[in-house]
Amino acid sequence: MRRSALYPGEIVHTRRDSIAKRKFHYPVFVASIDLAELPALDRELRLFSHGGRNLYALHDRDYAGGAAGLASAHASLLGEHGIPAPAQVRLITNLRVAGYVFNPVSFFLGYASTGALISVVAEVNNTYGGRHRYVLGPEQRIASTSQRIGFRTPRELYVSPFLHGDRTYELWFDAPIDGDALAITMHVDTLAGERVFVAHLAGRRRALTDRALLSAAVRYPLMSLQVIGLIHLEAMKLRFLHRVPYRRPGADHRPLAE
Repeated sequence: MRRSALYPGEIVHTRRDSIAKRKFHYPVFVASIDLAELPALDRELRLFSHGGRNLYALHDRDYAGGAAGLASAHASLLGEHGIPAPAQVRLITNLRVAGYVFNPVSFFLGYASTGALISVVAEVNNTYGGRHRYVLGPEQRIASTSQRIGFRTPRELYVSPFLHGDRTYELWFDAPIDGDALAITMHVDTLAGERVFVAHLAGRRRALTDRALLSAAVRYPLMSLQVIGLIHLEAMKLRFLHRVPYRRPGADHRPLAE
């Protein structure tokens, strides 16, 4: 039985600091890819290719270290941080659509043989070409339940031209392995604990088949272009309607001081 799947759903962004209060949401779907299944997916699906051209595709080079193979790059990164290799990995990501992709964030979810989520690599990309991998293991773990797993880490990459200063990410995963539902929430907090931004992804599982991919193409046409278009539209609203100061990143893509 195929373990990889699609999760159609919605992303909600909420900005709640004293400068501007904004909320917007848009429909999306994400793929949950079992890295071990990539050769079979490439062989068995007509509308999906691994490393090739197709309506939908996944290219290893779109991810940091991917040229060496996603599975080996992921295991090596965890090893560098003293985190044991998981029994299974699921990559939560946007697929290439007609050759184009933009992934604001992809998640490599590592599961123990029991099915428990034990590690996460959150690979974040900004719209200026910057990239950073947040490696989350036992040291970053915060109070959690068996169903909802949390991690906390300092922000280390410039992401938004409107949110600056020292910030902390708090990431929560309702992500049972191959579960019927997926929910990921990211809180952005000041060092004083003020919550200034929340992003929430939620979706329901659908089997990864050619029929599901065709349905996604109709429901979410050119989704990657739509996502980046919505990001820029919201940026224009903040800049020109709400007069929020706009600042570009430096060459190192580090967060800017307030």
